[in-house]
Amino acid sequence: MKKDSFMKDALVLALITLISGCCLGGAYGLTKQKIYEINMASTIASYKQVMPAEEYDDETYADALTTAQSDGKIAADNGGASLISVVAAKDASGAETGYIVKGSAAGYGGSVIVVVGVDADLKVTGISFPETLPETAGLGQKATEPAFYEQFAGKGTKLSVKKGGGAGEDEIDAISGATITSTAVTNTVNAATEFVQDYILK
Repeated sequence: MKKDSFMKDALVLALITLISGCCLGGAYGLTKQKIYEINMASTIASYKQVMPAEEYDDETYADALTTAQSDGKIAADNGGASLISVVAAKDASGAETGYIVKGSAAGYGGSVIVVVGVDADLKVTGISFPETLPETAGLGQKATEPAFYEQFAGKGTKLSVKKGGGAGEDEIDAISGATITSTAVTNTVNAATEFVQDYILK
């Protein structure tokens, strides 16, 4: 009797586990799709912020991105900044109007992800942050304020960070008390312009 009771309890437990697993799997599938849609909407919004376009083509330069990632030169040149994705911005006729590069670099609290618009003259059209910055409130978080990120628009390649204000043509004023965050953003921007220069416009 004890053996039969044990087997019955085991079967009930297995059935409960199976049903729970199916429910969790279904919920995960629905949640995963929703998360993907939210992330895509956020990504497109970040593209539009740095370079409005009729179409964003993520296929044309996919191989160039893979090559650049494998080469490792861009990361080595820019403080370890890594490239995540690249799209060609196109007008209604399908002509390329510029390039949008998504990259990241190590900030104070984690990876700082930046979307960078770069035109055919290697000028930055703007930058945006598609994800919440993992930086300190009141310090590194100030990177999302116009006073900081608007500095990049119209700048070219090989930018450097300057403390204390008074940045020159190829410099970016650091956020007071958040030089690490400022450098992470600048390294990512430099990685983006270097990629466009060396792997797209070469």
